[in-house]
Amino acid sequence: MRLTERYRLVERLDDGGTMEVWRARDELLDRPVAVKLLSPAHAGLHPAFQEGVNRAAGLSHPALETIFDSDRTRDASGRLASYAVTEFLDGTTLADRLRLGPLTAYETADVCGQVAAALAAAHAAGVTHGDLRPGKVLLLRDEVRLVDTGIGGVVRSARGSAGHGAGVARAPAAESEAADVRALGALISACGTPGASRDLSALVARCLSQEPPSARQIADLLAGEDEPPRPVFGARPAAAGPAPPQPTKTLRPPPARRRGRTRPDRRAVAALVIAIPATAAAAILVSSPRAPVTVPPAPGRTGALPAPPPRTGAADAPPAAEPAGTRVRGALGRLRPIVSRGYASGEIRSDVALDLTNVINNLENDLGSDRNVDVGRRIALLHDKIDTRRRERALTPALADELNRVLATIQA
Repeated sequence: MRLTERYRLVERLDDGGTMEVWRARDELLDRPVAVKLLSPAHAGLHPAFQEGVNRAAGLSHPALETIFDSDRTRDASGRLASYAVTEFLDGTTLADRLRLGPLTAYETADVCGQVAAALAAAHAAGVTHGDLRPGKVLLLRDEVRLVDTGIGGVVRSARGSAGHGAGVARAPAAESEAADVRALGALISACGTPGASRDLSALVARCLSQEPPSARQIADLLAGEDEPPRPVFGARPAAAGPAPPQPTKTLRPPPARRRGRTRPDRRAVAALVIAIPATAAAAILVSSPRAPVTVPPAPGRTGALPAPPPRTGAADAPPAAEPAGTRVRGALGRLRPIVSRGYASGEIRSDVALDLTNVINNLENDLGSDRNVDVGRRIALLHDKIDTRRRERALTPALADELNRVLATIQA
């Protein structure tokens, strides 16, 4: 199968409905390439797609994929189809790597630091990504590539709407860049183990705040002086195995070209995360560990149990039921990692993951306050939101069922 006289399509790698990705051969220069073909059904997106490709083609950064060519052609039915030709990258997506388990703090800072640096280079040229998530980050042998910069938002807009001739409304540059940074915060959160690094957790909260830092600031903070280990690169599902424990990563400001080692400096991080709004902290996909819920031991055990009260002759009173608040908080605590895992594996859209996490955290915060909370109504609304998102295909049926099963334990 051919695309124009120059490119021979060899193997379809991805068909997301809006854009097909092919492994191909550039027969003019005799090299492997990737061809990204926008579906002719989304005719209204062709101008925005071409503009995004043209703007991204002028970018140059080690962590950004290289664009070789872009044009339009006609399919077998005579319909116009836009395409882009990029370098062929033989690696593993970050989404696939996270299915094996979370990254260490070092690995998280290394991978996300390179992604942040790539975003910073794009933002400096007025180009945004628009669809940053683990599936858009490729891990190669010893480096990272961020793919679909410039066209991610175009393709994402088609997934969320009919996309037939409607075109794409361009958001202000500052708003689009802030959206990229919030997506980067969600990416950092999805990579790490909850509580593995207080600095990373604080950085995630700052990324998700109303006034997030720039991608350049994040890249500088994640660029530590110590060279992090790189077992994450080139990891394949076949090579799954537990990762050895590693020291916690401490975020530092960029080195000031001095010789010798210095002690870790947390002042830059403290300055960055100062005065984090409560709503921002509530939006963290993977929150810091919470105080454990005390569960009364089952009757019949010996040891630390207090002596039973003396019998009075009356029938023994039934065991005290678990407090409703404890049951609800326990269920909410189980929902959060399910959402985070679903985001990391690509089972839930990033904006939906953030929305559900906000709902979960808001309900948990209200339960801890003196407010009179209608738990039944709030849980019913959360049920409806999950079912609506499932019908919109914004999360998979399996993930929706898992979330609803946890919610059912509250109403039991």
